Formats: sequence, structure tokens, C-alpha cells
Amino acid sequence: MYLGIEGVLFAHRPANIRPRCCQHQPPRVTPLPLLPAISRLLAGLPNVSVVINSRWVCDVGYQSLLRLLPDEIACMTIGATMPGNRSHRRSTTASRIEILRADIRRRCPARLAIVDASPYAVPYEYLAQAVHVTKAMGAREIAEIVDRIVQLLDADVAEIDEDSDFLA
Repeated sequence: MYLGIEGVLFAHRPANIRPRCCQHQPPRVTPLPLLPAISRLLAGLPNVSVVINSRWVCDVGYQSLLRLLPDEIACMTIGATMPGNRSHRRSTTASRIEILRADIRRRCPARLAIVDASPYAVPYEYLAQAVHVTKAMGAREIAEIVDRIVQLLDADVAEIDEDSDFLA
């Protein structure tokens, strides 16, 4: 599962994510209602791996971001689509779409679910495997999002959109 952080688990990325006085401490973040639901979901799906798809990795570093996450998510996380906060490793020319596309092709996941708050961050060929998280989330919307994630993660590989080049 490719998991966006900003707008999905935590409120959108603040402009001053790296406070000057405490640069080695994780930033203060505001959890969103979907955070506990995804934590519970992943606790019940031990065979699911999580890849973080967020610019926060560049801002605060992979390990710092993992420390912000509940154990249920952090323990399932196997990597990130973007390099950490070492400026020499950042790619300034690649968009989130290009980075995500390349990572999916590199990892070749058997099942694919992309959970993100930005509809513009998902490559068109993977839209059928995407779950778009909106700002207004009540109990019904959270349940629908979790159900959709479960559907995507439980789908057989043969059922994935044949028009996508995911299986190529």
C-alpha cells in the first residue's frame, strides 16, 4: 500500500515543518480521523507492506517520519518513494507522479492500493487502484475509505485493470 501522509494521516504539511530550535525532533503534527482507522486496518493485515509516498520524507527524514506514525503503521513500512532529507539525494525535476510511477514499477507489488489526499499525485494508469481522501471525513467516509482499501488489497492480481502497465 502506497500511503500519503499529508491530508491522509496528518493535517497538511506546515510551511515551517522544521523548527529552527528543535531540528532533531519530529515536527508537531495534527492527526486526522483516518489515522486510527488505517492503524487498525493494518494491524489486521499482517501481509501488507506500506511504502510512504510523501514529501515529508524529504523534509524531516524517513526515520523521523516513522517515529510520528503509530506502531501498527511504522512496523509495516518498508520504505518510501522519495529519498530522505539529504539534499544531495533529492530530485528536483521529478514530480510526485513520476516518483510514484517509478517506485511501483521497481517494486512490482502483487496488490496495489494508493491512498492519497491529492488526486493529482496518482499516475493515470493507477487511478483504479487509488483511494482519494477528501477533507470532509465523517464516520461514513472513513468506513468507505477503509472498505475500498480492503477491496484493493484483497483483489486478485488478474483483476487489476488490464489497461495499466502495472503487470508488465
